[in-house]
Amino acid sequence: MLYLGLEGCYESVPHHNIYLAENYRENLADIERRHRLSNDPSMYVQNASVTDPSLAPPGMSTLYALIPVSHKHPNINWKKEAPAFRETAINQLEKIGIENVRPRIRYEKMITPDDWQEDYAIYRGATFNLSHDLNQMLHMRPHNRFEDIDGMYLVGGGTHPGSGLPVIYSSAKITTDLLLRDFGMPNDASGPAGHANEPWQTSEHAPAEPIGSSG
Repeated sequence: MLYLGLEGCYESVPHHNIYLAENYRENLADIERRHRLSNDPSMYVQNASVTDPSLAPPGMSTLYALIPVSHKHPNINWKKEAPAFRETAINQLEKIGIENVRPRIRYEKMITPDDWQEDYAIYRGATFNLSHDLNQMLHMRPHNRFEDIDGMYLVGGGTHPGSGLPVIYSSAKITTDLLLRDFGMPNDASGPAGHANEPWQTSEHAPAEPIGSSG
């Protein structure tokens, strides 16, 4: 994952963008079987500041790139290969219309599978946890009330219903509901500290300078 803070904003680039490798099957094989880094990886890019300029200081914007790679594996030494793969990721941005980004970078954070395991205790750095095949999705994932040990509950991307932030929130709600039910506690759905119905507020920001625009 690559998080960038940029000077200016790519206003012609949509909020959500997906680039698929020219040889998508080979890219998947590099990830799932060969456990090596692709020269032409697929990627998802979020250019969220075109929707919400308040995500960055005035005149700036955010950019987030997610490049699927193998979990931690002996074939990939991230300490050696991360810098070169960072260059590959930035080069890939040009394929969705984000050009000349390097001189505009004012903040940068790259997270590799090594980082996910070492800093966040995610096994093998696999942020999406179990594989997404039909035998390990939705109700086929481990259940939120652990079936082998009484009083143990599971939550997160490796449990029902699956990975991805909105679905992980659903997992948290399912587990919370089970806990409250099992312990005979009331389930107050109004939200913490009564803030559930308050409107979302942001401070006003001056729009970032469009990148690539005339004038």
